[in-house]
Amino acid sequence: MIVRRGRVDDLDVIAALHERSRAAYYGDALDAENAQLDRLPMWRRLLKESDTHVFCAVEDESVAGFLCLRWQPDETDVELHSLYVEPARFGTGIADALYEQFVAESGDRPAHLEVWDRNERAKAFYRRRGWLPSGRTRPGPSGTAFVTWRRGA
Repeated sequence: MIVRRGRVDDLDVIAALHERSRAAYYGDALDAENAQLDRLPMWRRLLKESDTHVFCAVEDESVAGFLCLRWQPDETDVELHSLYVEPARFGTGIADALYEQFVAESGDRPAHLEVWDRNERAKAFYRRRGWLPSGRTRPGPSGTAFVTWRRGA
């Protein structure tokens, strides 16, 4: 497996993988409208933004996962915007490789991310790496909040 920069020609693959991964961890918690949201416009925008970096984990010539990080305007804080893995490849080390790329890019700067509070897999993954919930929340699917987690602050 290699981790490389995401490219505009990865757009369709990233958007489709994002949808499959979300479906796996949200399950039936997503209402039909949210489940059908087109992710292409968001990823088209993110792949072009100068403060956003997308990396793809490529295995067997296909994108098996991806990471998106966004620098805050003063570049002292970084957002781990997205880390998604193909559901059939959960638990195979792809998330670990992508997270290592995040660390290589962000160093020891303070960082934040959001986790849907029923996503136990993600919460355990980040907790093992020293992230902690901040107490800040926003509404999420099925009445379950998105919780902001922090690293190094």
